[in-house]
Amino acid sequence: MTGWLNGLIAIGLLLSIFYSGLDTGVSFGTLLEPKNVRAVQRFIAGLWPMETSPPFLWQILKLLWETVEISLVSTALAIVFALPLSVVAIRPQGEEFDVRRLGKLQWSLRWLVYYFVRALLGLLRGIPELMWALIFVVAVGLGPFPGILALAAHSTGILGKLYGEMFEAVDLRLVETARVSGCNQFQEFLFVRFPMSLSIFLSYTLFRWECNLRSATVLGFVGAGGIGTQLIISMKLFMYHEVSTLIFAILLLVIAIELLGQFLRVRVLRSDTGKGIREGR
Repeated sequence: MTGWLNGLIAIGLLLSIFYSGLDTGVSFGTLLEPKNVRAVQRFIAGLWPMETSPPFLWQILKLLWETVEISLVSTALAIVFALPLSVVAIRPQGEEFDVRRLGKLQWSLRWLVYYFVRALLGLLRGIPELMWALIFVVAVGLGPFPGILALAAHSTGILGKLYGEMFEAVDLRLVETARVSGCNQFQEFLFVRFPMSLSIFLSYTLFRWECNLRSATVLGFVGAGGIGTQLIISMKLFMYHEVSTLIFAILLLVIAIELLGQFLRVRVLRSDTGKGIREGR
């Protein structure tokens, strides 16, 4: 019975994908139509030679640094807001949260707060960064600040959910031991849940920073600062030789941040397990 059900689900998914492709007009042959091929050729031809004048390169360097600054500040703000929200978003579990022990009013209030925070985090991450950027551009004007607020809002929703589920996954036996020894909920989090999740916490945070850096390059399309602002200006003016330089600069920045993120994650894992390996030897 289970095999037949799985087969029907697989067939249903394949049919849904096929129908969605037809309904959205997916046609790879369109890419090979002569007029489209010529348009792509004109665009590629316009990318060369790249713009390499010193004033333009210096401007790119400043915009790249502004993009990095946007990603750093937005990620830091997201951590500040997501961490306390994630603590409240930990699912109540264990004997301490038994309705007979807490009483119906306190038990109901705790679950109400839990679902409210979960819904808030869902709302924050459910609105795309570009939509947040448009909202904050209207609120505070053009520049890097709305980009920071947009990325911080979206990342708070994502990190809050990830942190909350990460803290929930900690071995409940360790949590109960801390409670038996007299720890309150804050001490339980501070001395058990957070230390046990530290390496994963840093890994999630570094990955989100990398995502924010990539997103920061796009938010400039709506006037939220960073190198994306210059990219959309060059595109609108059909200055494709500048576009190629900007794309190449963004590519180098993304590669550099990817390598830095890998290096930091490796360092975190080594510091987390190095002591145990040395003791094993």
